[in-house]
Amino acid sequence: MDLQSALCEAFKSWQPSAPEVLERTKCSVTLDWEQRGPLEFLSEDFLYRLERNEKIPPWIVAYSGGKTSKLIDYLAPRHPYRFRLKVFLKATALPSLAQKALEHYGDEDTVYEKLKELTRVDNADNIGDYDVKLKGKASSGIMKNEMDQEVKVEKNGSPEDRPTQKQPQNKWLESQWSEELWTSTDTDGTSAVCFCMAVRCGYLKQIQVMLEEKPSLIGTVNSTNGFTPLATAVRKGDINTVRLLVANEAELDQASTTGQTPLHLAVLGNHAAIVEFLLERGANFETRDLNGLRVEHYAVDSCSLDMLKLILDRGGDVGARDHNGWTPLFRALCQGAKYEIIDELIQRGSDVDTRDSAGLPLTSVARLLKNRHGRSRDSILRLVDSQYPHEKALANFTRLTKKIYNVHTLLK
Repeated sequence: MDLQSALCEAFKSWQPSAPEVLERTKCSVTLDWEQRGPLEFLSEDFLYRLERNEKIPPWIVAYSGGKTSKLIDYLAPRHPYRFRLKVFLKATALPSLAQKALEHYGDEDTVYEKLKELTRVDNADNIGDYDVKLKGKASSGIMKNEMDQEVKVEKNGSPEDRPTQKQPQNKWLESQWSEELWTSTDTDGTSAVCFCMAVRCGYLKQIQVMLEEKPSLIGTVNSTNGFTPLATAVRKGDINTVRLLVANEAELDQASTTGQTPLHLAVLGNHAAIVEFLLERGANFETRDLNGLRVEHYAVDSCSLDMLKLILDRGGDVGARDHNGWTPLFRALCQGAKYEIIDELIQRGSDVDTRDSAGLPLTSVARLLKNRHGRSRDSILRLVDSQYPHEKALANFTRLTKKIYNVHTLLK
């Protein structure tokens, strides 16, 4: 591969550096994206496309052109934003690409060594195409400027040059997208609302920046449900955000308005990795919510046999009772849990002769159980009621003898 081709391929796989924040206000962000590095000698021929992340559409153009800084205004206050950058090399610079590299670095060996220093993205979905068609208004604007320049050169050229002059072919080079920049509009100090939104969205870089600016945000509490940022991340099942918040000294056992701790929420959501992480970090295993439920009860509510086994293996108590006097087995029956969950609790030593606070026996609850077709769940009855097969056989025998008696009466 000759030097010209190598430079073209290197540019197309190049990942430029992400934009940097120069200034923030309540409704604007000023960004700078001047590129340093092996391709800096081409900076005069660079065009830039800066995009901002939105929900619909996912990305919109915030700026396109040749400037290396821009004030992005009319933004929502106290709101997080994501930005990314792509660099284009003007079509007019392509023919002299190798020549400019040699003039800047002196020889081919040095050029090739410098190309090794580029940050590249291989096999990416957005690899630039050497022949790129018009896409979107911003790209159309870039291409239109390129075409106008080439046509202008052709018109102003001497008659001798015109036969050998290339016609505009709508070609340029484009880099990969840079890494995403996470930032937010400013406020009177970092906003709790903005921080909670970053937690819900899993914006790790933004979370870290906000905590460095205002560490007290780690204790923010939702006024509606009492959830902390850690509880919010646990509910989402975002283990990376959970690790980051715990590393910044988030309270492990802070309860919500209903008394639910992050550990309760992790068990209920069947997030095994988060459960193990919280337990390793010292989360309280015996904490109860407002109804007296412990993690054993939440393991039953998770409807996951694996989660139930995890909790019991970690020292869960099958005899733990809530404020209604329900054990995990009692709750499993009342909630219509699966056979394997009830069987696991019994195999672990749950008391099948227990009663709740109102004096209702466990066996009575089992007799009231119905499946989705409205029929009794005999398999559950066999597990919790040792007298069930005998009673059912006696009832069948009684019905049979009554039928025989009725037949004999008719024959007489």
